[in-house]
Amino acid sequence: MLKQQIMTTLIAFGTTTRAGVPLGEDLVLPWLQRHMPTLVSKAQALRDGATWTEVGALLEAAVSAAQELKPVLQGTARAQFVLAVVQALVREFAPPSAAWIGMLLHSPVAYWLIEMAFKRLFPNG
Repeated sequence: MLKQQIMTTLIAFGTTTRAGVPLGEDLVLPWLQRHMPTLVSKAQALRDGATWTEVGALLEAAVSAAQELKPVLQGTARAQFVLAVVQALVREFAPPSAAWIGMLLHSPVAYWLIEMAFKRLFPNG
């Protein structure tokens, strides 16, 4: 169910790929199938109170997975993709006591954190 929710959200953005076609299920579903186990594992770590380290690990896992989409999505579209995935995972797994994560992920700071993660993990692009 979570996978379907994320896929629907990502497609609903109406993002176009570098080829100029809308991002579709044919790209999103295989990507989700490959990366959901790792992303869910990182998100489940938030259940025990959600530390900054656990949030960082989830962001890094999502950014690492999204790097695979570099030939298809660029710039802010890729960051928006990552943010949507992380927001959905946090809604699903973070406890109510970790409301600060949701506030952080719905602020302009979130894109900055994602861009920092891309630059740190992939300094050469």
